Amino acid sequence: MPSATPSTAAAQAAQPVHLVATTPLETAFRLQAAQPMRDAIFRAQSLKQTADAEAFHKLRIALRRLRSLWWAYQPVLDKRDAKSRSEEFKVLADAAGKTRDWDVLRELLVERKDIRQTFQALVPPIDAFRAHALSYSSAAIGNANVEAILSEALQQALQQLSAHDAQPPLLGEFALTRIDSAQRKLRRRVKQATQSEHDDYAMLHQIRIAGKRMRYLLEFFAPVLNDTHQVLVRKLASIQKELGDLNDLVTSETLIRQYPFPPEMHDLVADLKRWLQREKRLSRDNAYTHLRDL
Repeated sequence: MPSATPSTAAAQAAQPVHLVATTPLETAFRLQAAQPMRDAIFRAQSLKQTADAEAFHKLRIALRRLRSLWWAYQPVLDKRDAKSRSEEFKVLADAAGKTRDWDVLRELLVERKDIRQTFQALVPPIDAFRAHALSYSSAAIGNANVEAILSEALQQALQQLSAHDAQPPLLGEFALTRIDSAQRKLRRRVKQATQSEHDDYAMLHQIRIAGKRMRYLLEFFAPVLNDTHQVLVRKLASIQKELGDLNDLVTSETLIRQYPFPPEMHDLVADLKRWLQREKRLSRDNAYTHLRDL
């Protein structure tokens, strides 16, 4: 397969998706990568003109989808390269997350009617912390050249799929194998969490990650799956909402504990910590309830 420039690889990824069970994996990968690549590049470029919270959020989603796609095809890619690419995507997503986390905390305090008056005085220092995080996020993403990173990753993956030593399976068979693997990992983690006697937020976070991966795989491979998989998609969407709310509270509490607020706000910060802990326990209980129904 002839080599292509990064811009050529990006253009190849922009073709409409049309997948069937007999689609070769190289073709399927190129088509499945198209939309999240376009989304990530567009959001990264838009951050040069805006500090909008939604742009950071959408960039993280696109990068997470790409991580899931590389995980899905890992058995037929160079494993070392696939892991390296996944880590690159994670670094970029984490950089965007530095700002997004402050946006989540701010939205929580401003939009919750029951607390926004109580903690209104904390908003200005939170805005200041957010401004510092924005400078870091913008520099990290801007200096990284997201388009070049993604285009090179795509081109390398396509070359690896084209040069695969053994004849890879066609898409229908491959999709079922990878979905089964993701589902077994998710079920194992859910079983561990629901049988545990301790409230392990880290484990619940891992379930959230595994659930996202599972949902993204079901979406990527949807054209070659039967309708029964849609039931699982809906269940995953429900539990993701609960685990996402819990993660927002955990992340917000971490920020409140890690960053130095003015001394005159220490009592108010202590009150917010107690409120976050109560909300966190309620959200955790809701998450466990949904997990048992999964």
